[in-house]
Amino acid sequence: MVISGKAYWASIATPNTTFDPDGVWTVDVGNLDKAAIDQLKNDGLTVKNKGDDRGDFVTIKRKVRRKDGQMNRTPDLVDAKKRQMSNTMIGNGSDVNVLYSTYDWEFKGRKGTSADLKSIQVTTLIPYSSGVEEDFDEVDGYASDSANPSEAFA
Repeated sequence: MVISGKAYWASIATPNTTFDPDGVWTVDVGNLDKAAIDQLKNDGLTVKNKGDDRGDFVTIKRKVRRKDGQMNRTPDLVDAKKRQMSNTMIGNGSDVNVLYSTYDWEFKGRKGTSADLKSIQVTTLIPYSSGVEEDFDEVDGYASDSANPSEAFA
């Protein structure tokens, strides 16, 4: 199944390790229209709204490592022309189409349905920015010769 919306908190180029040391590829797909919301609910998924920029959204993810210890395949990341964008960081608000499948789970007496992230097509990219580029002006002073400044001290 495919849904379209805006990407928020996307961790595709690098898995998110905040709550899972192996990592999770994840994206919140927000600003969903009624048809997408109906499709998600029919699939048994929970649509959330926290009153922020995401509006109505769903979290779609894939763990790096399966329960059996095997590694999952990295979700595909492509542009509007279906060309690979493997190391591209997706900024909040980018327009995306997300392919997912559903699976049922049971954990500690709770049951539910979740979405497995298969692939993402970015139709309008808002480049991710850590904010540092906008926080500082370029000034005269030390300039690293290396792409990794810590290498200067090795």
